[in-house]
Amino acid sequence: MPTYVYRCTTCGDTEQDFPMSRKPESVTCPDCHGTADSAFTPPHLGAGSGTAFGVIDTTKKTADELTR
Repeated sequence: MPTYVYRCTTCGDTEQDFPMSRKPESVTCPDCHGTADSAFTPPHLGAGSGTAFGVIDTTKKTADELTR
């Protein structure tokens, strides 16, 4: 499920998870209970688990050794 950033003019940014088909344009700020509007931000790339990155690194090292 994607994580979206919402910006409250009083409290700053907050992150919330919603299915892409149900992403609201604004949410209630968890701190001041005001309105936090959707903020345009780059996607969260590389947010995988440490195990997944370990497998990717090992695979790359193996491929590099085979091409020498």
